[in-house]
Amino acid sequence: MFVRSVSTQEYDVDIRRLLERRLNQTQCRIELSAGEKNIARAELVDEKALDAWCSAVAELLVRDLSHFELARLVNELPLSLPEKQQVLPEAIKNSRSSEQRFGVKRALLNHFADHENLVLEGFMRFRMQDALSFWALCIDRVAEEMQLEKEYSELMRILGAFVELQPPRIKEVSLCVNPDGSYTLTDDADVRIDYEARARDGVIDVLVGLAPERITVYDLSGGKNDRFNETLSKVFAGRIKIYR
Repeated sequence: MFVRSVSTQEYDVDIRRLLERRLNQTQCRIELSAGEKNIARAELVDEKALDAWCSAVAELLVRDLSHFELARLVNELPLSLPEKQQVLPEAIKNSRSSEQRFGVKRALLNHFADHENLVLEGFMRFRMQDALSFWALCIDRVAEEMQLEKEYSELMRILGAFVELQPPRIKEVSLCVNPDGSYTLTDDADVRIDYEARARDGVIDVLVGLAPERITVYDLSGGKNDRFNETLSKVFAGRIKIYR
């Protein structure tokens, strides 16, 4: 029988409770000793118990404590506090979509072969570089998407201001959003233009150029076009009606 433990001086979370939950998911019954919430200790009877212990600690690191490291990485970004608060939950969701374990259990088995205790934040930052790199990539992707969305919204705002200043050049156009996502644009002279689904920006460019007095949208996409409808509503406010 031998004792193994994990501890933290930084993560403000009940390590004992989290690890107990992860241990319950293994096939080996391991009881944690009583103690403070920042340390979890157990007496392991054999190598099978050690293997289960390392599996549970790996899940603790990759699933439970990853949030703290993601928050730390997000906090280092040159973003405002509201932007950081927007990035973090999306980055956590993206990181959890992966089933990778980054070889953490194997590294834990090597560690506990020679050491009784493991400091969780130290192991996370010095022995889990692959995981940290993956989480940083998740954060970068979310931050980049957020920046692109911000730039796109600003462009639509400018387009809306431009359209508002333009006198109408045509009385009315109809835009049909087909079930397959393609578009059919018809003006009041029955001139028809078809666009494929990925040509949304082209549709907006044509509508801005035509500057119609009224736009009627018939959306047959079953909700797949809602975001584009929202964009049209912003750019052509007061000139557009949308029927779903």
